This record gives sequence, structure tokens and C-alpha cells, in this order.
Amino acid sequence: MKNIGKVVFILLIILTSVQINNAASPTQPPVGRVVWVKGEFKAVTPDSHERALSRMSLLYLKDTLVTGSNSQAQIVFTDNTLMTFREESKFFIESYEYHPQSSHGSVGKYIMNLMKGGFRTITGLIAKRNPSDYRVNTPVATIGVRGTDYTVFLNQTGQLYVGSYTGSPCVGAGGGSLCLGDKTPYAYVPKADATPVPVTQPPAELQTKLDVVPATIAPSPPTSAPTSTTSGPEQPSVEGGAEATTINQTAPTVSSPTETNQNTVTVDTKETNSGGSENVSNFCIQ
Repeated sequence: MKNIGKVVFILLIILTSVQINNAASPTQPPVGRVVWVKGEFKAVTPDSHERALSRMSLLYLKDTLVTGSNSQAQIVFTDNTLMTFREESKFFIESYEYHPQSSHGSVGKYIMNLMKGGFRTITGLIAKRNPSDYRVNTPVATIGVRGTDYTVFLNQTGQLYVGSYTGSPCVGAGGGSLCLGDKTPYAYVPKADATPVPVTQPPAELQTKLDVVPATIAPSPPTSAPTSTTSGPEQPSVEGGAEATTINQTAPTVSSPTETNQNTVTVDTKETNSGGSENVSNFCIQ
């Protein structure tokens, strides 16, 4: 009986270990990667399992990303959207689709929820191709874009601050909408159901500009359909046969955190499809 008890105990340990490993290694394809971390950064899955995140960690759909106190982190999505999070932020990846083989119109969907804290972001190809495919929800307002570099902060009392560096983020709340630009670079939403208030001077909450390090995930699709059928040198290809091009994200010149390595890092992630062969996705963070 003692031996049987030991066997059962060992089997339970093995089963628990397998469940934990499966929870920490999602089977769906990644939606992005971590570029750098300063302090504490983690992902929480829908079943409440936590993964500590560091440089080059993979990010997945339905992850909730959380920064600790005195911590910041930057990520890059597969469409080359860049995001740097403030300390004590909470951000949910609600819906994300990216189809790099598409050469016309929409290339995916980007819907996120900012639950706490804030971020600065430089939008990628999803927003560039079709702004209506991009949305960030907050408890008090919804943010859309027209190809932009902007920042957001949601304080502990539910007041929202939005600032535009380039482009035109639009803040919708309380039945009203306000698109930011050169003349109105900031907006303030005091509470839920209140309309956005235009602000011309930077609020104290947005005076610190978060660092965004230039980074891309390759390969990227073309920004427009090929216009010539003239034969020429053979071009590298991506899934679906689309011509591989580089998406140039222009980020402000910043002093990079000490954790950031500016060298190009290439990692191949392999997944086995139903036919038994391997699909290889090449991620290149520059």
C-alpha cells in the first residue's frame, strides 16, 4: 500500500508539472515580443497563471501585461506597433489579428484594453492600413488613431490624459469625440460618460516622455500592392508570396535604457502544423 501511495504521489507531481508548463507555454502563435524591461514585467493568462517577462519573451493573445512599481517595459507587436508601459500599468491584449500576406486594405485587427497606468505607442501597419481596425479601450474613453505617436495615462481615480506627439489620435467618450493635433495636442477625460476636454499645454501627468527604442519584427508585408509586372532580380518572400519589405518606424531619438541591446537579434520560433511539418516564423528585433 505504501508503494502504491508513493506512485500516486509521484504521478500527481508529474501531472501538476505538465499543467504548469503548458500554461506557461501557450500553443497559439505569438503576437509580439518584449524589447526591453527595466524592473518587473509579467504576463497573466486568463486562467491566472503568471509568466515573468524579459527581453525577447513572447507575448500571446489574451495576455494581461503588468509592470511593477518603478518599472517600465517596451514591446513590439508583429505589425511593428511599438509600446512602452509606465510603472504599475495593466494592459489586456483583447483581440489581435495580423495577416502579412495581404497587400490590399485591412491587414488585421488591434483591440486592446488599458485597465490601469499608461503607455506611449507608435502605431504599426494595422493602424496605417485601416485606422478603423485599431482601438484601445479604457474605463472612461475609447482611443482610435490615424497613424500616430501618442501617450496615455489613466490615474487611480479614473481620470484619463491623452497626448499626441505626431499624427492624430481620437478620444471618444460621453457621446463626444476629440481628435488631437498641432492645435490641440492633449485631451482630458475627467470621468466616465464625460466628453473629452481639449488641453493646449502638457498636463503634469504627461510631462515625462517615455522612451521608445526603434524595433521591428521581420518579415513585413509591402505597404502597397506592386504596380509593375516587369521582371527583375528575385525578391525574398514571406508567407503568401508577398514581397518582403522593411517597415520603417520613425521613433524619436532617446537615450536607451541600459538593459537594451541595440544589436540585431534573430530568433526562429517553430511550430508543428497538423500535417507534421514545421512552420518557422523569423522574428528580428533591431
